[in-house]
Amino acid sequence: MPDTGLPWTDHAPVNGPSGNDRLDKVIDKAFTTQFGSDSRTSAVLIATPTAILAERYKEGHSPVTAQRTWSVAKSIGASVIGAAVEQGLIDVKAPAQIPQWQRLADPRRAITLENLLHMASGLDSNIAGNRTDRVYMGGGLMADEAATNALEAMPGMRWKYANNDTMLAMRAVRSAFESEDAYLRFPFEALLHPIGMTHTRLETDWAGDFIMSSQVWTTARDLARLGVLHLQDGLWDGKRILAKGWVDYISTPAPAQPPLQNSDGSSRPGYGAQWWLLNAYDPALPKDSIVAAGNRGQYLVVIPSLDLVIVRRGYDMVGGSGFSYVDFASQIVAALKEN
Repeated sequence: MPDTGLPWTDHAPVNGPSGNDRLDKVIDKAFTTQFGSDSRTSAVLIATPTAILAERYKEGHSPVTAQRTWSVAKSIGASVIGAAVEQGLIDVKAPAQIPQWQRLADPRRAITLENLLHMASGLDSNIAGNRTDRVYMGGGLMADEAATNALEAMPGMRWKYANNDTMLAMRAVRSAFESEDAYLRFPFEALLHPIGMTHTRLETDWAGDFIMSSQVWTTARDLARLGVLHLQDGLWDGKRILAKGWVDYISTPAPAQPPLQNSDGSSRPGYGAQWWLLNAYDPALPKDSIVAAGNRGQYLVVIPSLDLVIVRRGYDMVGGSGFSYVDFASQIVAALKEN
């Protein structure tokens, strides 16, 4: 199925010059290893709400080539939740309705949907919270692997990156629907298709629970559409898709934050609600910049103050020196400012 090119009224030619030589040179570098010795770029798209400023793909890829998002799916999941809030289906401040937690003495009943969105459930998620291979590749059920873990910290008091928190957040949303069919239709009817994300596919486990921590397939253009929706505070063609103020909500630093530095001493971004926050992370980028980030170099950078969306897709080598999206985004912003 072709891509309509909407909502953009102006389009730079696919794999052609943007009309901004400096911008083109930055994009040229993205398809080399200059932003990371082990980076392997497959797509770059730079857009505003009205124009695709530049769009380029590696050989064999096109505007309709979908790739696995990895953890960019978490930000897509948060957007589904924002649509559910808009429709009055859920309250992020309320306890997450997880069936396995409903006995009166279960301390997990205190975990709110907001705690899950903030990666602050307090649940045990092994040493590395991003290792959910049993669900992703082993046929394990989300309900068995994520909903049965015990507390190891008070909800809301500790930040820990955990795929389980995202999957549980989506399970909490499922509790608002009377049928599995209504739940499975909701992301497409309430969010994806209204904004033209028709090349996006969401995986579920075999019990019908969305695995929105990673298992989503989408195109560069569809990610850019999600970015544009956030530039417009959740409005699309005058219709409210995300709850009013949702973009501010996901962009507000969570009470519990990740460490300011990685183990190697390098700086880390902050965290909102399933989105990374650049705030003071890099002085070359506006403080309102937010990022959806995924393994192997999947990035959606949204900069509301510049009305700008930056998408980079890749197949970066695991464990290597991957793509520096901060350096790339900083140089994109500089190229646009000097044009």
